[in-house]
Amino acid sequence: MQLKPTCSEVHRLVSEGQDRNLSVIEKIRVRLHLAVCDACTTFNSQMRFLRHAMRKFEIADDAPTTPPPTRDAE
Repeated sequence: MQLKPTCSEVHRLVSEGQDRNLSVIEKIRVRLHLAVCDACTTFNSQMRFLRHAMRKFEIADDAPTTPPPTRDAE
């Protein structure tokens, strides 16, 4: 295992890091790569944004809904 991972490995680790805690070694390897790779830094930011948006959606989706108002027959 090399210290500096490839972009595809960083993409995989960033994605996995959304669902599990990365090991210390994995975190170091990702951070080293992000320090020199703008594309992966952008990907990491996009994944964080999507995760944050989905968490907000889950909360809104679980909220109780009120039925639409009924129209009185004339």
